[in-house]
Amino acid sequence: MTPEIFWLVLVVVLTALQVIPYAVYRIGKIGLVQVFLNPLPGDAPFDAAWAHRAYRAHMNSLENLTLFVPIAVAVVITDSGNAVTALWAQVFFWARLLHWPMTITKAPFLRTISYFVGLYATLAMAWQVMTPAFN
Repeated sequence: MTPEIFWLVLVVVLTALQVIPYAVYRIGKIGLVQVFLNPLPGDAPFDAAWAHRAYRAHMNSLENLTLFVPIAVAVVITDSGNAVTALWAQVFFWARLLHWPMTITKAPFLRTISYFVGLYATLAMAWQVMTPAFN
């Protein structure tokens, strides 16, 4: 397994686990059965601000996966992997891991910095894939 795929799998697992806090909140609020039924008219899914932020952090992670996954796969398919792409894949994971609690706890500067570090990591990996095309 390449380092890029290793870190990609960890990012996917992290993103999958991010549903737990707000799912537990919803179950506690309306009950397990109601969670699986259609929403009730006027139901506000996240009365608690932290739960809404947890949901938004999860959605942001999903949005970032749509950028990172194809780049990480492109690194492997094009055999562009090197120490730089491995490092940026790891940086992306740690940035996303930091972004999640920073969003839930309303730490705006650290949240924003971690977001842009993750975005930069994705773009740096893309550059490594594209660089040979410019030679």
